[in-house]
Amino acid sequence: MEERLTDDTLTREQAMDVAREVGKTALDQGRQQAQQVGATAGATMERAMTMARDVGEQARATAVEASATAQDLARRARDQAAAASDKLYQQGMRAGEYLTENVNEYPLTALLIAGAIGYGIAFLIHARWQTQG
Repeated sequence: MEERLTDDTLTREQAMDVAREVGKTALDQGRQQAQQVGATAGATMERAMTMARDVGEQARATAVEASATAQDLARRARDQAAAASDKLYQQGMRAGEYLTENVNEYPLTALLIAGAIGYGIAFLIHARWQTQG
């Protein structure tokens, strides 16, 4: 059977051709959009990685700075403690010399003061034992 070409046949064929063309165009546009999305996603990932790297560098720099500050503070504290201990040692030396001079000058007074201090300590200890028992 031979088909006769009629307006209906041409219209169906034209509709098929148009449908094919629309399908190809839609497919091409879909591919282009997919490529654009992929490129955009890649660029976004790159920016995110760069931002993460920058944050990491900032955190490292802050940690280094904090470490340097802590070391500096520790160094200053050590120096101040050394100066304070030197002053305290010198003051103790002067007090010892003063006490030695006064004991050598006034031995009887030094003996009476030492006895009074000893009696006071003994009284406090004995009174404590009395209240506990």
